[in-house]
Amino acid sequence: MQINYMKIKLYGMAGFLLSIAGSCALLQSAQAQFTDNNRDLILTFRQTGFDGNGNSSTRDFEVDLGQASIYYGAAWGSSIPITAYTTTQLGTLFNNFNDLSWSVGGCVDADGDGGSAAKPDGTLWLTDPRANPGTPSAAWGCRDIYSQANGCQGIETIMDNDGVDSQLYHSTALVDTSTALSITANTTWAPDSALGALGNYDGGFSGVVENTTPHTFATAGSPSRSDFYELQPSATLIGGPGTYLGYFQFGTNGSLTFYAQYTQPTLSITSDGVNVYISFASTPGGIYTLYYTSVDNMTAPISSWTAVSPTITGNGSVQTFTQAIALIGDGNVFSVGVSNP
Repeated sequence: MQINYMKIKLYGMAGFLLSIAGSCALLQSAQAQFTDNNRDLILTFRQTGFDGNGNSSTRDFEVDLGQASIYYGAAWGSSIPITAYTTTQLGTLFNNFNDLSWSVGGCVDADGDGGSAAKPDGTLWLTDPRANPGTPSAAWGCRDIYSQANGCQGIETIMDNDGVDSQLYHSTALVDTSTALSITANTTWAPDSALGALGNYDGGFSGVVENTTPHTFATAGSPSRSDFYELQPSATLIGGPGTYLGYFQFGTNGSLTFYAQYTQPTLSITSDGVNVYISFASTPGGIYTLYYTSVDNMTAPISSWTAVSPTITGNGSVQTFTQAIALIGDGNVFSVGVSNP
């Protein structure tokens, strides 16, 4: 807009200033507000000082990672760099990444949310911290829907509160986006009370979902890793282990990456001269596919091998593929890949 200043009178100037102020208000209201939806995963960072090493922050940081299906549906062995926040945003809120607690959680409302019935009400998706980055954690166990509803309540409280905080405060324009939100720690809308001091959704979950980086994290060079599980409600109070989906890796530079489940099961292969039997220990909920190729081609990527139908859904026990030698040929090598629905 061009202004001819020679023609502006005093009362016109007042109107002009009011117009400018109104334009600023419109720009502010147009800023992207943080939003989340049912079955989204929420990443939470906080620096509480509870570990006794002295680093703490007056801010918490929440990131919406999108629908859980992105992660439980990820291709076997793939990786997903998290781009819903930047390391610059994280560095703006925290002086360093030492003693930084982080976790990822999501759920299906225990009362239902109208989503896919393949993931029943009360399903939880939770991180399981590794004490040693190179050693997988023990699997979270499934519980009945009443028990899992308590964990889900903590997750939903965080999601409800961050929506209110985003609408009321727009706390830090430099940091806040439609997928990332900073909140003043230990306030009404902060995640602290829902997570609790121990990072177990204030006792609503039976384990600690938060991973806290060591005091020397920034200089030690080792990443922080948390395994990621899907817990569908069991028919009994205490069910079997959850479904392993992969792990999140938090780097010393503040980046986060999800690595989809990639561990191949150990195979036991026998034959009676007519059929070949490929047996393996299965994980509940894992979708197993048998691949085979010739010995000459065994160094090629498994994705190029021949896949055999049908697949097998794991149930925690030993499962077996049975294949007729006449159909697949003799002298082959085998591999079993696992993914999740």
